[in-house]
Amino acid sequence: MQGFDKVPAGPALAHQKAIVIGGGIAGCSTAYALAKRGIAVTLIERHASLAQEASGNPVAMLYPKFNSGASMLSALAGNGFAFTQELLKQLKTNEKLFQLCGQIQLAFNHSEHEKQQQLLNSPANNTHLFQLCSAQQASEIANIPLSVGGLYLSDSGWVNPTLFCQALTGSALIHQLVSNQAIQIEQTDGWTVTLANQNRLNAEIVVLCNANELPQFEQSQNIPITAVRGQVNFFKANRISHQLRPVICSQHYLSPAVDGMHSIGTSYAPNDLNPDLSSEDSHANLQALRKMAPSIFASMQSAAITGRVAWRSATRDYMPLAGQLIDESLLRKAPPRYNASPSDLPWIKGLYVNAGHGSKGMITAPLCGELIANFISGEPLRLESALLAQLNPSRFLLRALGLKQIAQKLYDF
Repeated sequence: MQGFDKVPAGPALAHQKAIVIGGGIAGCSTAYALAKRGIAVTLIERHASLAQEASGNPVAMLYPKFNSGASMLSALAGNGFAFTQELLKQLKTNEKLFQLCGQIQLAFNHSEHEKQQQLLNSPANNTHLFQLCSAQQASEIANIPLSVGGLYLSDSGWVNPTLFCQALTGSALIHQLVSNQAIQIEQTDGWTVTLANQNRLNAEIVVLCNANELPQFEQSQNIPITAVRGQVNFFKANRISHQLRPVICSQHYLSPAVDGMHSIGTSYAPNDLNPDLSSEDSHANLQALRKMAPSIFASMQSAAITGRVAWRSATRDYMPLAGQLIDESLLRKAPPRYNASPSDLPWIKGLYVNAGHGSKGMITAPLCGELIANFISGEPLRLESALLAQLNPSRFLLRALGLKQIAQKLYDF
C-alpha cells in the first residue's frame, strides 16, 4: 500500500477534469482515487442515487476466493482484498458501514475439501490469511453448530455497499450527477459526453464504469461482457440466527444479522434477464441455508422471505476490465506485427474502463480504480506488468487478432 495515504496532486492533475460513468462500487472507487489526486470528477449515474444495480444489495460479502498455486486470479484476489481492507479503515466509518467479522468457507464436499488442502499446501503468499479448522472449531467460531469444518479467514466480513459508495464520494471534488444517463462519448480536444437530455459535458478523462452497459458506446461496443442474474433472499433474524458471528460460505453465502436481517445467496444465471423474484431461486438459496446452517434453517420455517434481483457483469476469463482502451478500428485497419512494441499501439488518450467484476466487485473494483488513477497520474503501478496486462479491457481484441504476445506484455515498456 505504499503511497496510498497521501498522494500529492501535481500541477497538471490539479487542473484536469474527469467524467466517470456509472455510480456503483467501480465508479465510486474510481472517482475517489482520482479526487485524491486533485482531479475534479463528475460522476454520472442514471438512477436517482448511487449503488442501485449490482452494488445495491444491503450487504456485500468481503472475502477473497483463492486458487492453489500462483495464479493471476489469486494474485488479484490477495492484492484486492488487502487494498479494500485498508481503504475501509481509512474512510470515515462506523459499524454500519462494515464489519470484519470473519468468514468460514465450509468444506462442503470432497472436491472442496481437496481444494482447501491444495490451497493450504500451496506456495502462494496468501496462505497466511486463513487457517484450517475442524467442525468443532468452526462451530465455536461461528457460535452455531456446523457439521463440517473449513477455512477460516478472520479478516473477512461484510460491507454495506450504499454507505461505502457514499463515503467514497464525499469529496468536494466529486460532483454527483444522478438521474442522468450518458448516451454518447466522443473525442474532441479532450472528451465530450452527451446526456439523454442533450446536455454536454467536457473533460480530459473519461472512465467507463457502467458494467453491462459498456456496449452502448462505440469505443467499447465489442468488449465481451455477460450479464449474470443473481438473486439474494433475506429473512429477519431470530433468537437462534442472531447468534451467528461470521459469514458462512459454501457455494452460497449466509451473512450474520445486519440491521436485524440475514442475507442468503446467491443464484448465478448468465444471460437471464428476468427481473422478477424466482421461486426456484428462493428454494435453492434456502436449501443451501439448510445444508450450511441447519439450526438456523429450522429456526425460521415460518419467517417471511423477501429478495432482490440484480445483474453482475462478468468476463469470459473471470478477470475484470481495468485500464486504457485501444482503438479497435485503427488496430484492425493497420494490425501491428506480433512482436511490435505495446507503446506503438493506437491507445485512446484519456479513455479508461473499470468494469466486469462479476461477484468479486468489493474485492477488485477499488483496486482497479486505484490502478486507473496510477495510469493517469504517471505513478508507479501497484501490480506486476503481467497481471496488469490480464486486466486490460482490450485484451480480448488483441487475442482475436492473433496478437497474444503483445497482449501478454502490454505494460512492458
